Amino acid sequence: MAKLIRRLPIFLILKVGILSTFLFAIIWGFLITFDKDVLGMSSCKCPTHDYETISDTRKKALSNHRLCILVPFRERFEELMEFAPHMKEFLNNQHVDYKIVVVNQLDKYRFNRASLINAGFLETRSECDYVAMHDVDLLPLSNELVYAFPEEGQPLHLAAPHLHPIYHYKNYAGGILLMQSSDFEKLNGLSNKYWGWGREDDEFFVRMKKAKFTITRPGNLTTGYKSFRHVHDRRKRPRDYNRYFNQSEKTRRLDRETGVTTVKYAVDNVKELIIDGAPVTFINIYLECNVDATPWCLQLEDHEFYMKGLEEKNKLKDIKTEKT
Repeated sequence: MAKLIRRLPIFLILKVGILSTFLFAIIWGFLITFDKDVLGMSSCKCPTHDYETISDTRKKALSNHRLCILVPFRERFEELMEFAPHMKEFLNNQHVDYKIVVVNQLDKYRFNRASLINAGFLETRSECDYVAMHDVDLLPLSNELVYAFPEEGQPLHLAAPHLHPIYHYKNYAGGILLMQSSDFEKLNGLSNKYWGWGREDDEFFVRMKKAKFTITRPGNLTTGYKSFRHVHDRRKRPRDYNRYFNQSEKTRRLDRETGVTTVKYAVDNVKELIIDGAPVTFINIYLECNVDATPWCLQLEDHEFYMKGLEEKNKLKDIKTEKT
């Protein structure tokens, strides 16, 4: 037999060996699958991977806290139809107790994200002990983005510059930012001076730094810039980046005058909606604007009327001055 094997070509011996190994593996796998006692698996006490065996961060997310997701909103129903069910599934998987609150701006002034968040906070303050300032067009995808209860003085910026699909500058604090409700009050919320799109989160970043808050962010997730999906269509919904009157000058520095304690608004009505199985509280509000203090709240088409009124006021002042 030994002589016969020596006479066989080496490649044939190798082929037979490989086929034998392959057949053995199939039989062994079949036995393991249908008879767990082969490896003593019937009595295996394997970890179940519930939250007790995951991470401290995940434990916090499951603890006795409630999150209010404050969504500043105007004419973004397509995005909302996707946002609400997505967040329901995402947060239910994390066992987060949450409430989605859409704050809808009905008035004709320019969009004011910060004032809408301030108003939404005041309307829901008694219901939640932490808040998420959340854009409706930014959907979290990575399971490592945990909507956990933040530590005191340590806001959690989930949409961090190294993860956000668009904004990558180091002082960026927009998109999705979580903090304790008491911390939001300590900062007096956000400035109400930012009409139009952008920069209110930059001012809020300065507020947090001045208060010596430590802004925490997720680590270098394996998903990187694909950690979120940004669903904004710039062609359908162009941003209002315009700066009118002396807006650039007046919004360049830290606002020490306005915030959640000074926001002016009126609630028109509150609707409780169900969007594809996701409960949403929809608050319709009218923001108020002190046109003399922030004339840039006006839409462009209203500027001419405002300027004429301003001229009339100045004429009356001059007449009064002459009489005195």
